[in-house]
Amino acid sequence: MITKRVSKHQPLWGKIGSVCSILVLLALNLAGCGPSEAELAAQATQVAHDIFATQTAQAPTFTPTATATPTSTNTPTATPTETPTATATPTETPTPTLTPSPTNTPTETPVPTDTPTPTETPTPKPTSPPQPTTPPTADASANDYVTIYYRSNPNEVLGVFPERPFDGKALYDNMVRMQQSINAMRNALDGAGRGDAASCATYVQSYEAILNSGVFYSDVPGDWQDIDFAYVLSFIDSLDRTRPAYLSCINSGMVDSFNLGLAMTAMDNTLSLLNPATAAAAAKQ
Repeated sequence: MITKRVSKHQPLWGKIGSVCSILVLLALNLAGCGPSEAELAAQATQVAHDIFATQTAQAPTFTPTATATPTSTNTPTATPTETPTATATPTETPTPTLTPSPTNTPTETPVPTDTPTPTETPTPKPTSPPQPTTPPTADASANDYVTIYYRSNPNEVLGVFPERPFDGKALYDNMVRMQQSINAMRNALDGAGRGDAASCATYVQSYEAILNSGVFYSDVPGDWQDIDFAYVLSFIDSLDRTRPAYLSCINSGMVDSFNLGLAMTAMDNTLSLLNPATAAAAAKQ
């Protein structure tokens, strides 16, 4: 609460004003009748002196007016807001479960069986030569089919084979393959005579390679006819007198000396005819 303090004495300037007013009035009254101006002045001076003598001059007391002191206001301080950090959510740790102990599963004890007595590997039966039947229709390039007979027994059919239009390159390739098969048979013949199974197998496979690849040609040009004729005879001879050795390997796993000599002679004679014819065919390629 703010209060104003008032002095109990009149202000000094107010008193002075009152004195002046009295002096003026006195001067006016005495001007007409009364003492002289000097007397009046002296009287006025005396009056003023008396007034001042009775009055204690007090300086006006300056009472400061209380001013409203501004009340300090609390300035709100920005409180830093803590950013919540992601708290890892605890994961449930799986409770270990008891693994059931493996139980012994009774297994059947195999009853011992009689060990089979090793038997001899059956020797493949000889492939029967194709019989003269209705020609197959699989070979679309064949014009016709020819029936070939053994030279040693003209009444026995060696096989029925396709006949195609003449092709010098194909004829030459067949002659080369026949050469390779005859040489393989010849090289395996000695081992087959000793009963070597691998040698007999080589002899049999080479013999069948010639038999299964027989192809003959029609309309052979004049300059190829001798070559073609040597090819046909070589084909028959390579399968004719070599056949007993072939059957011996199949039936008994070895070749006896008689059939071995017969086959060797037949192959030598065949190569003596086939080799020059093959060279002549190569010259025409």
